[in-house]
Amino acid sequence: MNRVSLILLFALGSSATIAFAGGPPVTYEAESGILLGHTRIAHEKPDGSGRSFVTDFKNPGDGVDIPVHVPFAGFYFLELGYACGSDKVIPVSVNGNAQGPERFPKTTGFATRRYGRVILKDGDNTIRIGTDWGYADIDFIRLSPADAPGPFHLAATPVNPDASPEARQLFIALTHEFGRRTFAGQHDSDLKNLPRLKTIAGLTNGAAPAILGLDLLYYSQAWNHPDGDGAIEKARDWALKSHGIVQLSWHWFSPFGATGPVWSSFSTNKTTFDARLLADETSPEYQAVIADLDRIAAKLQILRDAHVPVLWRPLHEAEGGWFWWGAHGPEITKRLYRLMFDRFTRVHHLDNLLWVWTTTDNDQALDWYPGDECVDIIAPDIYLPAGSQGDLFTTFDRLRELSGGRKPIALGECGVIPQLSVKSPWLWFLVWDDFIARPDMNPPALVAKTYSDPRVIPLSSLHTP
Repeated sequence: MNRVSLILLFALGSSATIAFAGGPPVTYEAESGILLGHTRIAHEKPDGSGRSFVTDFKNPGDGVDIPVHVPFAGFYFLELGYACGSDKVIPVSVNGNAQGPERFPKTTGFATRRYGRVILKDGDNTIRIGTDWGYADIDFIRLSPADAPGPFHLAATPVNPDASPEARQLFIALTHEFGRRTFAGQHDSDLKNLPRLKTIAGLTNGAAPAILGLDLLYYSQAWNHPDGDGAIEKARDWALKSHGIVQLSWHWFSPFGATGPVWSSFSTNKTTFDARLLADETSPEYQAVIADLDRIAAKLQILRDAHVPVLWRPLHEAEGGWFWWGAHGPEITKRLYRLMFDRFTRVHHLDNLLWVWTTTDNDQALDWYPGDECVDIIAPDIYLPAGSQGDLFTTFDRLRELSGGRKPIALGECGVIPQLSVKSPWLWFLVWDDFIARPDMNPPALVAKTYSDPRVIPLSSLHTP
């Protein structure tokens, strides 16, 4: 819907009619909403916009429901007046539909920040401000009409000009379905028994995901087990025997410097490895990284030689800083990603890879982005609080804006299966490991409904037009 003259009626129970036909946005005080959980109204901050605010967003279920009545359905920009002593993630839902968690930076007193675009129906709506990383104070929400999201303009071929026929075919199949159907995906860490796939089959009368997520962590040089845990063989079987799609992640054990068990050394606080020293090609750090890359490349060559295309998702969640590859800021991470891209494509000719970048929709996301020339697909990792479900429209919309609509958008990891929506058509979702078996995250009825939905592509209909 284009920007139109809107009349916002009955703001929080008021009988007054509030117009903003090209005028200022309309503000709703949080303390006039319905308090949930342990939230309470407080008066300690005199710089708030009203006489009070809502606080104590601490525990799961804490929140405030703010009613909004609009005469026209359409897109609106939502702003929050808030305060917090450190960066916090604040989740928002509209009419029970989770829009996605957004990181809000710390403030001195109250500040106003745009959350993003939301979709409101005509008539009564409820906007819920919930709890994720808690201890934010909410003063008000503010609405203004917004234009419709812009279109996508996707590339016709992968970023690697030498991409294999199989990689090109997969890329074309993915981009063809983008906006039409969503590929179902599931990560499974138990390669011997694949219990997550068995959970899905038991809830869906035998269905299976189109995409199987696996991890190459045990192939790292520091683990010193050349055969890893069999993930490469499992990936090959999934592609060639089950005719499915493979997504590979890499919880990269630090090449050296682990301060605890090696299997935890991908965490920043479990290693002394300093990726800043990669700028010096004579450094032990650079040589160790090259050795690790070559080791992983040799394993990926097995899949290349078997004509298996791979959704390759390296250096995930770098922006969080909790993994060593993101511990020293965006320039170091981008240097490492580009080093990997160059070595894998030009030295090892791993032309079977489609390159997936794990991003956020935060304001700093573009600082971390390696570049259009080495990313095929962008894919955030989103974990909603238990009991939350939704299509994550606002997150999807912000990612579309950040990428200029040039890249398809998938859910690289998630805890909760997203609701299906034409407004946020995720290319795929990939539920991480045992979250699929948690009824507080994915109720059995949701799993069954998702896998039977014609808008979802499970394994059985992977090649069905």
